[in-house]
Formats: sequence, C-alpha cells, structure tokens
Amino acid sequence: MINLKIPIEPYKAELLSVSHYLDEMNFQLLTQIEPYKNNNIWTALSLHGYGSNASDIFKPGFANTKVEVDTQLQWTSLFHEPVMKPVREMISRLPCDFERIRFTKLGAGKSLKKHTDNIDNDIKNKKIARLHIPIRTNDDVIFTFYENENDSKGELFNLKTGHYYYLDVTKPHSVSNSSNIDRYHLVIDCYINDELKTLFNGIF
Repeated sequence: MINLKIPIEPYKAELLSVSHYLDEMNFQLLTQIEPYKNNNIWTALSLHGYGSNASDIFKPGFANTKVEVDTQLQWTSLFHEPVMKPVREMISRLPCDFERIRFTKLGAGKSLKKHTDNIDNDIKNKKIARLHIPIRTNDDVIFTFYENENDSKGELFNLKTGHYYYLDVTKPHSVSNSSNIDRYHLVIDCYINDELKTLFNGIF
C-alpha cells in the first residue's frame, strides 16, 4: 500500500490564518532531489528539527548541503508562534515521538516530476513513517503514485485539508499544483510504535 488515510478525526477548524501567515514566510529550498536543485518549486520550513530556527530544515549527515546543521532535535521558534495553535493541536493527536516536522510548499502552477524522496534508512527500514496533513490545497492539486519506475499511469490522489495521510515516499510519485495558489502540507516524520501500527492497520 502506498497511500493510507489515517483514522484520526480530521481537523475541521479554520486554517486560513496559518496559510496566510505562511504566505509571508521565507521558505527554504529543498535541495535533496534532482532535478529540483536550486529552484523555487519545492521549499520548506521547520517546526521540529535539527536547529531552533524555521530555516533549519535539514538533518545532520544527510543532505548534500554546506549549511551547518545542529545535532539536537528541538522545536523551532515557528512552532511557538500564536498563529500555530491549530497546527500544535493537529500534531498533538498523533500518538508518537517526532523526528522532523516541516511545512512543505509547492508553488502555484508548479509540479514535481516522477521521483522518489531521497530518504534516510530509518524510513526505508520502517522505523519512521512520513505523514502528510494538507494545510491549504484544492481539487487541482494531484499526487500520482506509481508501483515502480516502469509504471506510466500510476494512481491519482487528491488529499483533503486537515486529513491525516501516510504516504510511502519510497515509491515513485509526482505532484502537480495546477491551481493559482501555493499548496502547503504539514509533513511529519513519526517514530513508529505499537499505537501507530494499530492506526496503520498492520502495514508496518
């Protein structure tokens, strides 16, 4: 299974204030995946990661970057902003400890071609699960997941705002944002435990 809607009550409260706040933020380039280096298509900010600033999106010994990375996991200054209260509530519903938590942005009218995330061994070995919660999206934002590199058709998904999803990013996938607004996802890397395994219905 490459996509799973997690049976956690979707977050129904207003998220426009979070989106509008993010519209004014300076997102950092995600540089791990070719051919998206040195562009402004796919960017991120950190809520929980290796550093105290929202710009600290990388992890030590992983990204091919000259940026200095802290070795201590911590909540960033962005997490503590009052406008992030809805996000803190969403995160609190997850029964797990966290590695990195980031907002990812896919610009209006932009797309990511078929790729697999350049991920670490803890995700490959199912010690960490990568979850997505759309913060702002619409019907014109489409994920396509492929069974393998030779799969040309794939399976299309439109993820809904405030819902919790597990996405197997070790599988080839693409994303298109055909709308005229930037798409924001909350991407949460969770350490897998027995409670998560129950929620995931035995896929781990």
